[in-house]
Amino acid sequence: MSSSSQPPDQPGGGPRLDVGEIEEAEQALKQELRTTEAALGDQKTQSSSRGIATALLAAPGTAWMLFYLVAPVIFILLVSFWTQSTSGFEEKWTLDNYERLFSDGTYWRTLRQSIFNSLIVVGATFVMGLPIAYFLGMKVENLRNQIALFIVALAPFWTSALIRVVAWRDPLMGRSGAVNEILLKIGIINEPLDILSFSNFSVVLAMIQLYVLFMIAPLFFMIAQVDRSSLEAARDLGANWFQSFREVVIPQIMPGVVIGSIFIFVLSMGEFATVRVVGGNTVASVGTIIRLQNDQVQFPTAAASAVVLVLVMMVGVAAMLRFANLREDL
Repeated sequence: MSSSSQPPDQPGGGPRLDVGEIEEAEQALKQELRTTEAALGDQKTQSSSRGIATALLAAPGTAWMLFYLVAPVIFILLVSFWTQSTSGFEEKWTLDNYERLFSDGTYWRTLRQSIFNSLIVVGATFVMGLPIAYFLGMKVENLRNQIALFIVALAPFWTSALIRVVAWRDPLMGRSGAVNEILLKIGIINEPLDILSFSNFSVVLAMIQLYVLFMIAPLFFMIAQVDRSSLEAARDLGANWFQSFREVVIPQIMPGVVIGSIFIFVLSMGEFATVRVVGGNTVASVGTIIRLQNDQVQFPTAAASAVVLVLVMMVGVAAMLRFANLREDL
């Protein structure tokens, strides 16, 4: 009988694996592992380089915001807890400023009036700005004409806000202004209306004309991006103009409404120059109270008033942000 050089099969019947093949497979796996690690290392290096570049680009803006925005707010917060003195304040911690503020009925009445005025200004600018923005974004098809008409709407805002406030008070809305003169000549009134000057009504009107552009601009840019095909689909489904506007346009422009409302609410809440010029000594706002406290060298009390005002603004802004998710919608 002849003998075979091949080793016999294992009792299980399967062939035996060659040791060389196993070693080759291990070497291939090791080589693939090294290649993967090198690729991951290169990716981490690239990500790290991009992160450093992004940080360097963001550093100037971050430093600017920290110095001009965050640092003053922190300093005002600290001063609000310091003790009042003849020289302004002493660095002694106290809650007297807030206790004095919470017991001041005049401050809280003025704060409520400021909130009410700001909400009126937000609503009025929306009602006035929406038709203008809708016309520019929907009815004007040519982009060049859109930009030209928007610049026309922007033209009054090339002048100083204070100049526009003074022009609004005396030549237009004063007791001897153009509005009273026109109403007298056409016989609607028999004597000039005092409500048009040095009144809360005149202050609200002045703020509306000052801030209406802050509503027109975001509404215009959002309306210009409205999906026209969705409007056509709504009309094909039988919706009239109002239903299409309510169900299609309003949801798409809501971020613009929120952005404009936040701008106007914050600006009008902190307003004091317009209130002082247009309202004279008959109208007050939280801004005029803070300025008066500052002029009287009551820095801790003024700081406490400013802190409360900022908190009220933050609550108002948070409430407005609930109407739109700006991160997802923009």
